[in-house]
Amino acid sequence: MRRKTVFIFSGQGSQYFQMGRGLYEQNRTFKLWMDRMDVQVRDTLGTSVVQTLYGERSKGDPFDDIRLTHPAIFMVEYALAQTVIERGAEPSFTLGASLGTLAALAVSGHIYFEDAVDLVVRQALVIHEHCPHGGMIAVLAGPEIYEDTPFLQARSVIAGQNFASHFILSAPGANLLSIEAFLTRAGITHQRLPVLYPFHAPWIDPVREKLIGAMDGFCVRNSSVPVVCCALGKTVHEVSAEYFWMVAREEIAFMRTVAWMEEQGPFDYVDLGPSGTLATFLRYLLAEKSRSSSHSVMTPYTRDAEQLERVMEQIEVNDYQAEFGT
Repeated sequence: MRRKTVFIFSGQGSQYFQMGRGLYEQNRTFKLWMDRMDVQVRDTLGTSVVQTLYGERSKGDPFDDIRLTHPAIFMVEYALAQTVIERGAEPSFTLGASLGTLAALAVSGHIYFEDAVDLVVRQALVIHEHCPHGGMIAVLAGPEIYEDTPFLQARSVIAGQNFASHFILSAPGANLLSIEAFLTRAGITHQRLPVLYPFHAPWIDPVREKLIGAMDGFCVRNSSVPVVCCALGKTVHEVSAEYFWMVAREEIAFMRTVAWMEEQGPFDYVDLGPSGTLATFLRYLLAEKSRSSSHSVMTPYTRDAEQLERVMEQIEVNDYQAEFGT
């Protein structure tokens, strides 16, 4: 019997220039899907995401224009999922964090990928035009740092809890430098994410109605593949325009979601996000006795095509061991 596989998808902050270039140049399936979606995005934006991604900009250059990063993240994740599926790895579940929920819904078959591309572009345009600026900071410490610090509480909120010693702060733009200065003085490791908006926080509330309006009018289908959402911490049972607002507004409860998933496991968690960060978080979350495993297909530091081969080989080994008990 094949082990159950979970495809997991990350959201804003995981993007960078050149993400997926190795597969785009070497893998026919990945390129086909990227080009197909790029045509649709270009018809709306007048700009090619593929040309932007694989132009002259380096991985270290800031990539934070949401009009391009939003569709780029979805396109890479969806194309990568289709590439892995073609190789024989079918998902038993899909799991989405923030924007990654759209990829989870599309890959699982709950929404058409064309609708998902349209939704992600519409959402990006509304955010670009109407959302107040801000940012998000990854903090390598336990959340008690925030809970014990009125300075941080007055200027930010926790936007996500990834594992016991890693959380995300979201804050308005005017507060970011003072928060970073405080964390530096306190000797706390942190990193500003390439995100220009305070997602998963009350500062985006003024655009609620516009975002809900942008998400309206799509078609939801039945599918045998359940979708797990990090805003809910469990399986999604109803998809609506209001649901998409909740995904952008509520805290990303990755730690709690994985705890719930492990009750259904074991799984092969396959991170199909651009940076492989969720697979890294899983290595801290999975109990020592857990029979689950985590895999990242793409990171900024590995060769995409070679990493894909390694992951597919490991999934095959896990399937063999599950079937024959070795």
